[in-house]
Amino acid sequence: MKAELIYQDYNSNKFWRVTVTGNEHTVTYGKVGANGTSKTKVFADEAKALKDAQKLIRVKKGKGYKEATAKAHVVRDDYTLMGKPITTFGSTMNPATAVKVLSGYDEKLKVVNKLDKLAKQANIGELDTLVIGAWQDAHDPVSTHIQDKLIELKAAFSGLKHLFIGDMNSEECEMSWIVQANYNNFYQHFPALETFGVRGGESLELGKIDLPNLKNLIIETGGLKDGVISDIAASNLEGLEYLELWLGTENYGCTIKIEDLMPILNGNYPNLKYLGLKNYYQQDALAGALQGASILGTLETLDLSMGTLTDKGAEALYNNDALLNLKHINCRYHFITDKWQKQLKEKFAAQNINLGDAEEADEYDDEVYYYVEIGE
Repeated sequence: MKAELIYQDYNSNKFWRVTVTGNEHTVTYGKVGANGTSKTKVFADEAKALKDAQKLIRVKKGKGYKEATAKAHVVRDDYTLMGKPITTFGSTMNPATAVKVLSGYDEKLKVVNKLDKLAKQANIGELDTLVIGAWQDAHDPVSTHIQDKLIELKAAFSGLKHLFIGDMNSEECEMSWIVQANYNNFYQHFPALETFGVRGGESLELGKIDLPNLKNLIIETGGLKDGVISDIAASNLEGLEYLELWLGTENYGCTIKIEDLMPILNGNYPNLKYLGLKNYYQQDALAGALQGASILGTLETLDLSMGTLTDKGAEALYNNDALLNLKHINCRYHFITDKWQKQLKEKFAAQNINLGDAEEADEYDDEVYYYVEIGE
């Protein structure tokens, strides 16, 4: 038996793992990304070792630790970017963290003003991870001004490798209200970027992504336009290792059909290890389209979470033996019945399939409705 938990907040990003082997268990803990410290304890028999391990797991969960299986291959979450804890920039900055610049609704200093201030920090040359959070009037296209400011300060930010623009929660601005920008003329100014991500699909245009060192691409939306998918498919992304796309729903602007995704499912991504096609209102059809998809030949993780998978999609996954070559399948948040959950867990036990957060469809006037996890 083996279990791995993680704990994350704005100050911490650590793991805790227990492995039971025979009549002993080994506990390993430390910062995410590090080897950690290990301690082994011996018991009278295997049953007692297992019982003690399960007790430790309960204690850790009671302290806020969560299962790490759903976090496989995560490049970004609410607290971290590239494994670095996100810290909000004030008067000083710590280059060992992911530095976040944001401006509250009533603040006098706007994001562009804070970027000026950040660029003047004595240790700015050490900064490689930057997060742009809420800007005032995020539903207006001021993200273009932020883009222009970053370009203006590119000499100061020459060490930048990881950048995410639009890190806002629903209280700051609903995801589908965030107005993004056209990034077609942005990449040339930051050719060293290894990670690029945005939240918000309104007015988003990627253009041809010309980033020779790009390994991680993340697009989070409540409704993605098919033109963005076309831009990704038309770009040379042979070095990409991680691709996470929140496709969303028609109600919030998604215009993507299954045929739009085929150039990615059969694209040239020889280094891709993680593919996330998440939060999609046509997840059953997408599960079917994975049959014979060439991209499965290189993947380690397939992430179909946050969408509307039902038994139809579950059956399509079950009949796709190419998925047996994966290391992890994430279907967290779904509408799959217990019967098909059981069959998927049995077939994809080695893939540690995540079927957490099973939902029930809503019914109104004899109509059944399935909702993605995040729309607005």
